[in-house]
Amino acid sequence: MRQFGECLHSCPSGYYGLRAPEMNRCARCKIDNCDTCFSKDFCTKCKAGSYLHKGRCFEECPEAFVPLEEHMECVEGCEVGPWSSWGTCIKNEKTCGYKWGLETRRRQIVKKPARDTIPCPTIAESRRCKMEKRHCPGERKQKAKVKGAGRRKKKRARAKERKQFVALQTTESTDL
Repeated sequence: MRQFGECLHSCPSGYYGLRAPEMNRCARCKIDNCDTCFSKDFCTKCKAGSYLHKGRCFEECPEAFVPLEEHMECVEGCEVGPWSSWGTCIKNEKTCGYKWGLETRRRQIVKKPARDTIPCPTIAESRRCKMEKRHCPGERKQKAKVKGAGRRKKKRARAKERKQFVALQTTESTDL
């Protein structure tokens, strides 16, 4: 290779080799921030602080690509589909019986990333929602029965205690 009249084993940084039967010379890379290039329009290694993507150098990776820091190049990231509509408002696996619940929406991973170390964006999210029905059908009647049954038991227990107390008083007064 020739560089300014001097023979070289390889071209210096920022240059590439032009070869022909009668010519061997180094030509300057035409790509900004390129350290090593294959041709005038195709970079193989970028200068520090730039990422390599499809033969070009970028300060930030293009959309849908993520930086791979160890090689300073842009690789395909995780691609996700559109969000689903919000799901039913639920709490404790019920759609009624509470004032507030959570609704969830999801999206699918359309394309997995080039490497497992590249994270995918969130594929599910939840938000607080107001339940459509605060009380479940038939739930009030059951609660009322349970409360009524408890009251009746308490009344019977108090009546029994009074009878025992009265019986005890009468036996004490007859013993005198």
